[in-house]
Amino acid sequence: MPSETDIANVALRLVGGTRITSLTQATPNANAVNDIYSEIRDNLLEFPWNFATQRVELAQLATTPSFGYDYAYVLPANWAYTISVHDNDAGYGTIDYREEQVGNQKVIATNHSSVYLTYVKKETDPNMMPASFRMALASNLARNLAIPIANSNVLEDQLASRAEKDLARAKSIDALGSFPEPRPRGTWANSRNGFR
Repeated sequence: MPSETDIANVALRLVGGTRITSLTQATPNANAVNDIYSEIRDNLLEFPWNFATQRVELAQLATTPSFGYDYAYVLPANWAYTISVHDNDAGYGTIDYREEQVGNQKVIATNHSSVYLTYVKKETDPNMMPASFRMALASNLARNLAIPIANSNVLEDQLASRAEKDLARAKSIDALGSFPEPRPRGTWANSRNGFR
């Protein structure tokens, strides 16, 4: 079963660093990885990954935006990236909305009385990540560790190229896991074909 430490050790191997036993181990390598691990992982999750996609009906807040919108809906605690927002559970059409703060909460502000959200969650369990994503995460970690651990700009450039390729591969493999969602028809196409 892969762990965060396993991903970190792949990254450390790429930069010639010594293995660690945990991210909280009191060593320079563990400290360097621990400083950036969550940030790099969360940054990579800001993409419509199939493996981390969730669907939920949002709860309406009693507090509303000061102006512009009638309702506010709290985003899930594990929210990382919005894929789509609808006013129906069939997922048809799109609605006007904004992601903003109301009070101290991150919300979807809209004029619709119900909101259904498709989003990417902050997946923290490496066992729920496909191998291709774990490799892309390790490559991106290694790129960011090349200077602090290996003290090498050349290695950083090489690892940047590898990280881009690994991320592109992970996205390509992930895209094979679902049928593309149809784009909503515009008003011109609807009126042209006799729909309203």
